[in-house]
Amino acid sequence: MVLKFINEQMSQIAVNYEFDEWTSDIVYPYFVGEISEDEPQTEDGAETATVMLTGFHRGKYIELEKAKEKIKKHFEPITGLRAKTDSGTIAVFFAGAFNIPSGEADLKKIQINLKVKTWKGVI
Repeated sequence: MVLKFINEQMSQIAVNYEFDEWTSDIVYPYFVGEISEDEPQTEDGAETATVMLTGFHRGKYIELEKAKEKIKKHFEPITGLRAKTDSGTIAVFFAGAFNIPSGEADLKKIQINLKVKTWKGVI
């Protein structure tokens, strides 16, 4: 549910994205996602996870910054993006970003973290 939702939303905001590894023809900038699920802390079915988006671009870093701003606006840090799913509700929040040294002069990288909360029931 989480991976499908993130994939749909990234497509909706026109950010090149694939989960786990980039397998399509390279179109910069592009993002590859990973997920880290947290241990459940409650008995109500609520779960949390972090989706890490790693962005890559050859050229000026500003293109990654523009993509970051699109993602931040879409997954607003305070109110998040909420939606009903087949099994309950999902909320996704922008949770920070930082550049990553690539070791290559023309390859720029960024990591963007999204906090994901899911639970049974409606918004």
